[in-house]
Order: sequence, then structure tokens, then C-alpha cells
Amino acid sequence: MNSPVPLRTSPTLRQLIALLWSKLGKGKVPFTASVILTLGETVVMLLVPLLMEIYYNRLELGQLTYINNLMIISTVIVIVLLGLTILGFYYKQNSMSALQRDVSLELADEAQRLPLQDAAASHSADLAQRIWADGDRTSWILSTLFHGIGSQAIMLVLAAIYMLWLQWEIALALFILMPIGIVGSHLLRRKLGVIGLAVAEQEAAVRQCQQDALQGMETLRAFGAEGWMMDRFVEERHKLNRLYMKRMWWNELVNGLTVSLSLLFTWGSVLAVAWLAVQGKLQIGALMAFFVLVWRIYNPLVNIGRMWGEVQQNLGQTARISALWRAKKEPSHVADSFSGKEQHGIRWSNVSFRYDEHAGVHTDQQTTDSNTNADMAAAGQPLLQRFSLELLPGSFTAIVGPSGSGKSTAAKLGAGLLFPDDGEVTICGSNPSRHAEFARQFVAYVPQSPYLFAGTIRDNLLVGQPNASDSELVDAAVAAAAHDFIVALPDGYDTPLKEHGSSLSGGQKQRLAIARAMLSDRPIWIFDEATSALDTDTERFVMDSVRKRTLLQGSTLLVIAHRLTTVQDADSIIVMENGLITEQGDHDQLLMLTDGTYRKLWNKN
Repeated sequence: MNSPVPLRTSPTLRQLIALLWSKLGKGKVPFTASVILTLGETVVMLLVPLLMEIYYNRLELGQLTYINNLMIISTVIVIVLLGLTILGFYYKQNSMSALQRDVSLELADEAQRLPLQDAAASHSADLAQRIWADGDRTSWILSTLFHGIGSQAIMLVLAAIYMLWLQWEIALALFILMPIGIVGSHLLRRKLGVIGLAVAEQEAAVRQCQQDALQGMETLRAFGAEGWMMDRFVEERHKLNRLYMKRMWWNELVNGLTVSLSLLFTWGSVLAVAWLAVQGKLQIGALMAFFVLVWRIYNPLVNIGRMWGEVQQNLGQTARISALWRAKKEPSHVADSFSGKEQHGIRWSNVSFRYDEHAGVHTDQQTTDSNTNADMAAAGQPLLQRFSLELLPGSFTAIVGPSGSGKSTAAKLGAGLLFPDDGEVTICGSNPSRHAEFARQFVAYVPQSPYLFAGTIRDNLLVGQPNASDSELVDAAVAAAAHDFIVALPDGYDTPLKEHGSSLSGGQKQRLAIARAMLSDRPIWIFDEATSALDTDTERFVMDSVRKRTLLQGSTLLVIAHRLTTVQDADSIIVMENGLITEQGDHDQLLMLTDGTYRKLWNKN
């Protein structure tokens, strides 16, 4: 869990209100209407002492007809006001639900636009916690301020004004002392913010543990590590419980101070009013109204103190979503004007790359500080060093080499998934470091462990080409040797997949991913160990289909492989070691190098 950090990393309350208000968009009008309409409940609460005063005063004078008419009129007014209040709560819920939806969607988009390094280094459960739980709590601050604290403050002021009209000396004293009622939560606001952030961070840690236990169930059972995972969960949950207790004590301290001071004012007022009544300086109606008004002041004082404390805690949690908002995102400058059809190749020009050991979304750093990012990047070991390579349209190029030589890193740079520290990568003439999403539209990338989404097989195949026809869908599946096993499933192409495609074998998932790439019909295909789970005959069939399609369409094909039989027919084979190109040529040329790495790898195959 990250340590609690100074709240300077999160927006101030004023900044947050302005931000949330702007995100209401068209919901500003219904939200404002909801604030006004829900004041009907406040008016009803203040009508009670007024009606009591009038009732007892008129009853003392024997004006029964006046009292009957008053009861009828007041009943109608109360019913109307309560109806308006219900309508106000409807508008409130509607506008707040829309705000929470919009904030969550924006945060989800922010998470999607994180550089691959940062997204991969951040636990998905932590990102989900920021998007949903932290986003909802932050959004609710607006309602707490305007509906909660706002309505209570209005009741407090109106009750004090009414009391001023009844007995100005007591009311004046209350006016002067009222701000002291929320002094506890205000003075402790920084501590409440820090504990709110600590709780949110630890909740994310517990959620990570839960997700690891569910997604890693097969591994845990295979190693008999269920007890280890349970111990880990218990430890993280124990930390969270300690923070909950700590938060509870701070809340009780705030509530204790607020309630104590509020009771002091309340009972002081009651004693003063009782003394005035004994002296005969108050009518019975005013006395009854005063007793009700005292509680109309006490309750808002307590509620305002409590809600102000909640706001400070939630404000502390905004540091987590603020970190996501501020985090460096993928480049998205104005796209190049050309279509990309003129040149289908990839070029790496003097590219150097190292993984950032401190990648991820961190609440305790200003992620927009480029100097800090550069310093952190320097901590990692270089995987590519002045790597230069050009792939021409229609070519079949393979990259081979020992594990850790930089093959997959070069492929991800070529797919626009990673960005070089130095040098330049161009995809169909477009630089992903300028506009990543635009450059990636020219690439069909298939990794060794492809991801399958929730939904049917058809849904997964159509990811790259949603408008593809059924015949195109089937043709791609046939070419990828996937059609036969798909039609053998209960619902064929409409068979729902379990989480991550767990009901399929590794080879079946790879064939679906290759079919998806074929269907996307892009000018560049990058296969990173994409056929490693296939048997030799199936792999040969699939690679022949892929090669025919790329030749027919003039597409560029790059294949990363450990099994050299997969790429022995490549136009050019690149051998990499320690991030450098050490050999280059076709299969026959490389075998002629007596001490060559490729020849050694071939002999081992």
C-alpha cells in the first residue's frame, strides 16, 4: 500500500466543486432544481414551530375557527411542499447518477489511454477501485455540500432568524457561537483527508488480493498455495480493519466535539428561555416555538459537523483519481493527413528503449513531471540499443534470438504499443509517438497469450472489423484453422466464452486471435509467438494461409518465434542478442555462418 501523502496532490475543495460542476453539463438545471425543491422539507421543519406559536396564542384567545382554518391551510401547504421535496429528490438522484456515470466513464477513458507500461504496472483492481469506488465518492461530494450541508445551513440560519424575532438577545448569542459547532471537523480536516486516502489505498490493496485469488485459482491449487493466499488476504484485511478503526476514532472525536458544543448551546438556550418564561416575558406560543427551534438549531449543527468531516475524508480520496487524471497519457496529437496506404512498412531508426521500473499510476508523485519520468526511466536496464530496421510492404520478416534479447520489445514498439526513449518508429509513415491510436490502426498485433473478451466467439472475432460479413468471418476462421472447432461447439460462432476464454485450449485461443487479425485486414501483421501452442501441421497450415493473404494484399508480415521451422521461409531473418541485431539474412545464408547464433539455435531445434 502506498503511504498517505500530502493533500497537495489532490485538488482543493474549490477546484473540485468547479470541476464537478462543469462535468454536470446539461444536468446543471435539474441539479439546481433539486437543491431548490428539496428545501421544501426544510420549510416544513420550520413551519412546525411557527404553527405551534400561532396555535397556542390563538388557543389562549379562544379563536377556534381561526385554528381550524389554520390547520386545513397548513395541511395543504405541507402536502404540497412534501410533494415538491419528493420531486427534488428524484431530480437529485437522476442528476447525481448521471454525474457519477460521466465521471466513471471519463476515468475509464483516462485509464485506457495510459501508456502500456503504466497500465501493465498498475494492478487492474487498483485502477477499477479508482474508476468506480473513488470516482463515486468524489462525485458525491457535490451532493453532500449542496443538498446536505447546504440545506442544513439554511435551516440553521432561518431558525436563528426566527429565534432573533422571538428573543433577539438569545439569538444574537447563538449567531456568534454557531461557527464553533463545526470547529472540530474543520480543524481536523487535514487528518481526516489523510485517513480517507489511506483507507482508499488499503481498500484497493484488499481488492487486488481478492482478484489475484480468483484469477490465479489454477496456479494456487496446482502449488497447494491456498493457505498462502488466505494468509496474505487476512493480513491485508487486518490492515484495512485497523484503518477503519482509526477512521472511526477520528470520526468519533469530530462528532464528540460537535455534539458537545451543540448541546452546550442548546441547553444554554433552553435554560435562558425557561428563565424568560418564568419572568413572564414570553407568551406560551413563543415558548413552545422556542423549544422546537432549539432542536432545529442543534440538529443542523451536528449534521453539518458530521458531513463536513465526510467531505474532508472523501476529498482526501480524490488524490487517487487526481493521480489518474494527471498521469501521463499516450500521445494524441493531430494525426497525419495521409491515409497510410502509400507506405505499408515499419521503420525503427536508432531506437533505444528500457522499461521504467517505477511505471504505474502513483498517488504520491506528480506524473506530469517529465524530468522525474526521465530520471525514473534511467533506473531500468536497456532492452534495445540503437536498434534500426526497415520492413518493406509485402515482405515476410522474422526476428529470432535467445530469451530476453529484445524481440518482443521490438515488436511492441513496431505495433505502437510502446514508445522509444530515443530514436523513432514509423508505422506506415506515421509516428506513434505523435498519435498512437492513429498509427496503431494500420497494425494487427497477435501476442503469444491473446486476450478474449466476455461475449461470444463472433463478438471476439469482430473486434477489429465490426462490419465484417458472415462470409468474411468464416473465411478468416477457416484460414486460421479455427472454423472446425468453432462449429463443433454447442452454439457455433454464437457460443459464449467464459472469462478470458478459459473453456478453450491455448491453441484454440491462438487460432481465434489469428482469425481476428486476418479479419481486421490491416496493412501490417505482427505475430509475437502467436502460433507457439499449435502443433507443427496446424502451424504450417496457418502460416501458409497468413503468407498467402499478405502476398495477395501486399501486407507486411513480422513474426517473432522461438520455433525456427515457423520462420525458415521468411524473406529476411533478424537475429537479436542483448538488444542488438547480430545477424541478418535468409535461412540458408544464416546457416552458412559456422559460429552464428542462428545456426546454433537451429541445431538445438
